[in-house]
Amino acid sequence: MQRFAAKAEPQGDKLRGGYYTPDLIARFVADWVLGAGSTVLEPSCGDGAILAHLARDGVRAQGVELFPEEAAKARAVAGAEVADSDFFAWFTPDRFGAFDGVAGNPPYIRFGSWEHEARERALGLMRGEGMNPSKLTNAWVPFVVASVMAVREGGRVGLVLPAELLQVGYASQLRSYLVDECSKITLVSFEKLIFPGILQEVVLLLATKGAGPAEINTIEVRDAEVLGSVSLDSAATRAHLHESEKWTKYYLGPDAIELVRRVRADQRMAPLSQYAAANVGVVTGRNSFFCLTEAEANERGLTDWTIPLLARSAQVQGLSFTNEDLEFQASSGARTHLLAVKPNIDLTNEPALARYIAMGEEDGVHTGYKCRIRNEWWVVPSVSVPDGFMLRQISTHLRIAANNAGATSTDTVHRVFTKPGVDIHRLSVAAFNSVTLAMSEVIGRSYGGGILEMEPSECGELPVPDPMIVPEGLGAKVDELVRERCFEEALDLVDQTVLIDGVGMKERDVAALRAVWERLRDRRLARGKR
Repeated sequence: MQRFAAKAEPQGDKLRGGYYTPDLIARFVADWVLGAGSTVLEPSCGDGAILAHLARDGVRAQGVELFPEEAAKARAVAGAEVADSDFFAWFTPDRFGAFDGVAGNPPYIRFGSWEHEARERALGLMRGEGMNPSKLTNAWVPFVVASVMAVREGGRVGLVLPAELLQVGYASQLRSYLVDECSKITLVSFEKLIFPGILQEVVLLLATKGAGPAEINTIEVRDAEVLGSVSLDSAATRAHLHESEKWTKYYLGPDAIELVRRVRADQRMAPLSQYAAANVGVVTGRNSFFCLTEAEANERGLTDWTIPLLARSAQVQGLSFTNEDLEFQASSGARTHLLAVKPNIDLTNEPALARYIAMGEEDGVHTGYKCRIRNEWWVVPSVSVPDGFMLRQISTHLRIAANNAGATSTDTVHRVFTKPGVDIHRLSVAAFNSVTLAMSEVIGRSYGGGILEMEPSECGELPVPDPMIVPEGLGAKVDELVRERCFEEALDLVDQTVLIDGVGMKERDVAALRAVWERLRDRRLARGKR
């Protein structure tokens, strides 16, 4: 029996990107693309779900499919020409701009699971368009670029894409490319998950090639059943040329988008990075081995080899993490001890530690990547005690909490290190306001489970007021309200005292930004309940 469980690795369809398109969506995308003309392309046609709806009388439909058995299915289903080929080998310059439209559902393959030669062809095409893909780039990204390159001016691109398009960092250059190369972009999203058994949100990208910057509008529907009656006409907002920002804000109205843009340019607020650095927590390589409960640490004689630990964001109850909080978590059986062994310990003199390390080796802990690249696999690097903590995964309210317990954290919670002269208690209050919360929803990203996730670089972008303007004594009151789950009262107090009285913001702007935060938060949480 394995004592120290490891994370499961992806396999099967997750590795090869083989998720196929529901028929209602395939028909909708094909219908829209055919509105541009009769010469159309499906660049990764799979078993022909979309190609079958493109291949109508009088239409010259071309499919491309890497796997021969799938290509054969597509030919049989669609009766169209299908090339058995890697798309990026097939897509030669003579085919650039040769189509009226492109429809498809590109494969979702992570960088490390992508065959090297095919990957280099795809990324080479992106580089040719002035992009710099990274090792985070997923296979679907160059398919989008190629689809835009494949259509003429005024041509249409209709693609089924992961909702990551809207928000992940590795797609930022793609967002900028689409804004510059398209005259209009419509994003259709769904309240319900549309791929059975897969916790992956998708959007339909409906883009018209033309001079940018694009006008962008968003439409949200219940599910694929209503696509046949949906109108694509809604208020659109013109993007800024070369804009690579996340597109989550386009789910707001034009007035709210303009307000968000003004806030980002407001010199009265500064990026969090001016006051503090948010860094990832300790990366152990196997939390189940390195993170112990108080009982486990005592029973195994390891207490002296541990330091206090904040292991989960749910353990942060207020705007501070205190010794009392740590003791309560310990009494509840939480993992509140991190094994933090110094290098070059003589294990022959430390039998309890040596026995525990041997247990880890029996379970293969030392073979995990993060452990095996260390000189001594049981010595966790970069263990430091921060000034505060910041939630990485957020259900409702972003928070910074002062570290009053001398603890560190795993990578489920960010560590916050303040700049000289910045008080962490004042900073935690300054960051708990409607402007910063609203911008966390715009800057962060959410997935199918409805959780908002903030990476360190995104935390650094958050606009916050100067902590120096936080009055003495306000922190204790706000901390108390947050612990009592009186979030609205806490926000009202900080908004009035810090934003309105301190920064000088107008009440109507603060109220509008509270509404922005609530709109995006509620949308995200509703999607997590499906």
